[in-house]
This record gives sequence, structure tokens and C-alpha cells, in this order.
Amino acid sequence: MNKKISWIFLIAIFSCLIFMNSCNRPSEGSFKAGEHIQNTVVASTETEPVPQNKNEDSADDPAIWVNSVKPEESIIIGTDKKGGIATYNLQGEELYYYFTGNMNNCDLRYGFRLNGDTIDILAATNRSFHSFSLFRIHKNGMLDTLHSQIFRSEMKDEVYGLAMYKSKKTGKFYVFVNSKAGEVEQWELFDEQKRVSAKRVCSFSMGAQTEGMVADDETGVLYVGKEEAGIWKLDAEPGGEPEGAYIENSSEENLNIKYDIEGLAIYDSGNGDGYLVASSQGNYSYAIFERQGNNKYLGSFRITDGEIDGVEETDGLDITSVPLPGFPRGILVVQDGFNYDGRKKKSQNFKIVSWDKIDKIIRSGF
Repeated sequence: MNKKISWIFLIAIFSCLIFMNSCNRPSEGSFKAGEHIQNTVVASTETEPVPQNKNEDSADDPAIWVNSVKPEESIIIGTDKKGGIATYNLQGEELYYYFTGNMNNCDLRYGFRLNGDTIDILAATNRSFHSFSLFRIHKNGMLDTLHSQIFRSEMKDEVYGLAMYKSKKTGKFYVFVNSKAGEVEQWELFDEQKRVSAKRVCSFSMGAQTEGMVADDETGVLYVGKEEAGIWKLDAEPGGEPEGAYIENSSEENLNIKYDIEGLAIYDSGNGDGYLVASSQGNYSYAIFERQGNNKYLGSFRITDGEIDGVEETDGLDITSVPLPGFPRGILVVQDGFNYDGRKKKSQNFKIVSWDKIDKIIRSGF
């Protein structure tokens, strides 16, 4: 074989290898980092992809709105940090998409009194305006803008994570927002006739990059994820102790966790019992802690390939314990960093997992 043919042959092989590698999922090292976590589940269904390029990191954080009258008409709300916010039915079909700006994290609460009516509110950080936006949730999956003005943050770094909180002590509604620099602001929401207004009531610093947050209305605790330093719990009431307490085994001291710590959500079993769930982005897994006491670490699991592709590099997640059609113990909804249809890469989306599958892992003792 002459030299010219040899070089052509080698180039052809090299090109083929590049093509084959492009069909494989990225971050293979991260996948292997979590291979020792043997407990796995598969997604039951998935949402339609967000309307962005397949190589964009775009879908970010979901919230679950439960229709108490017709549970089958409950909706999933998902942020698109490259352009807007979408609503989906439980089959994952897109209902509406709103071009509201670069929406990062979202959360919701029920039963806010506005102008003599009782409504449900969604809040989302809006990176386009360095603010957070408020929406009224309608039963058909539509969202209406609720904010009376732009609630511009005073944090120096851009707005990032968000959590809502309803105080059991006072009945007041709050929105927590944080920044990549670890700054946190707490805003109180109040009725301004046909619109909702807000005022900043508290601000503090976590001293490290944060994003994932969740507030437990029952216990009055705010959980904050320091992306490279674990999970911290604080008093969710305004003026509460800002330093907080570290949750043991929520950082890389735990061999089942690999940074970043991202989404946080609570599974409510009633009477203050249940679980705190965190996405461990660096090894494609999810850590489960007790909700009560010192939040004892229980174990971890992964979401792997089934009829629907598995999940990698999750940003945000949300949970409901309310029984839904086909989901007797509720659902876990997670953002999927690499969405595939077979070997074909698609734009990012959200995966829906039956909590019943996770409950079986917990009951088995991991």
C-alpha cells in the first residue's frame, strides 16, 4: 500500500471515529462517576423539547401545578433560560409557550388572595431583566402576567435560583431569589388590587455560588444548595438566622455526590414527614435525605434508559406527592441535560418519573 493510500485510509478511520463519538452522549466521564450507584428507575414519559437549538443549554427548572378538582388536568411548567416559559400536560404535550425573557428557576404556591379572589401564583427568575416575574396559573395551562412592575434585584451578580414560601405563622407569601455569587434576597408579595406587588424584606450572602433552593412551608425551613459545598438549611422567616446549618453528607464527602448540587425539592408525606431530594449534576444522580430532623442521607439513584432515554446533568427538579392518574404516589419531574431519541440528539426537555418507583427503592433500604 503506497503512502498516499495509507494516509487516506487513516483519515477515513479517524473521521469515522469522530462521527461515532458524536452520536454518543456527552460527559461520559460523569456517567462513569455514577456507575457505582446501582439503584435506578426509568422515566414514564417526557415533555416535548424546548424550541431551542439541540446544542443549547436551555431547559432549566420545572414546577408542578396540581388541579385539585381534575387531577388529570394538572400541568407541568418548565423554564427556558434562552427565551421563555412553557406549560405541558401530564402526557408531556406542550400547551403554551411564552416568550417572556430568559427564565431560569421557577416555583409556585396556591391560594393567594388578590382583589377578593383566590389565585395560584408562579414566580420565575428573569435573567433578561435582572428580576423575577409573577404569573397567574389558569386551569387550562395558560399563564397571565401578574406583577405590577419589574421587581429588579439589587444583587450584583445576575439573578439565578428561586423558591417561593408561604409562612405558616403569618400566612404571608414570599419569593427568594439568589445569584451566582451566593447573594440571596427575600421579597414579600402583597395584593395591589388587580396586580401583585412585592417589597424586599431581607438580603444576605451564602458566601459561595448558589442556585437550587426550596422552602418547606410546614417546617419554616429554607434549603439552599451551594453548588460546590453541599446543602444548607436556614430559617425561612424574614430576619431569621442567615448562617444556617450544613446538612451532613450533602457534599463530595459523600461518594455518591459529585458537584454541582443543583435542583432541590420536597416530597411531602404529611405530618412533617417525607424527603428532600437533590440533583447531583456531576454524576447524573439524585440524593435523598429525610425531611425531618437533621435530614439524614438515605441513598441515591439514577434515571437510566428505558422506553424513554435516561437523564444526564439535571439542573432543576420538582416533586408532588399528590396522586395523579397513573401515578398513585405522585411524580418527580427533572430537567434532562442531554435529550435523545434513539441515537438522535434533540433539544433539552423534562422527564417525568413515577414516585412509586422511587418509593420502592427507599423501602428496600437502598
